[in-house]
Amino acid sequence: MSLNLHAVVRGAIESVNTDVDGTVYVSTGNTNVRGILTPTFTAVTARLQMQAQKHTPIDHSNNLQYSNAFLTVYAYGNFSDIERRTGQGGDLVYVPAGPRAGWYLNTQTLEWWDDWCVFEVTEQLNAVTVAQYIAQTRNGANIP
Repeated sequence: MSLNLHAVVRGAIESVNTDVDGTVYVSTGNTNVRGILTPTFTAVTARLQMQAQKHTPIDHSNNLQYSNAFLTVYAYGNFSDIERRTGQGGDLVYVPAGPRAGWYLNTQTLEWWDDWCVFEVTEQLNAVTVAQYIAQTRNGANIP
């Protein structure tokens, strides 16, 4: 029998920074209609521990400008960044309420364990539903 250190420290972590309820939209690939790729997702309800992290003020990656709105998320389950072999990845995280409310993109999975994982997210556009988010970003659209 192994010692679950994560369970041991859970109470201390929650006393400083409480978990939030959210939905992780797990990528299931995409559809291709006349050359326009549209991502597809399956919604998974999750309890998330979101923690700020320090980065440089602006990071230029993949020809996109990201502000310093990076967070580290600890979650029960296994979620993914880009999986080129399967054509999946790029999971989205939606937090409906609270100080961290909004949409986030899983930009990098840092750790996978049997029943939980750690990943880095980047704050995204405001949207009410995943369908509205997809419409805003369809085919590489650049939103003002």
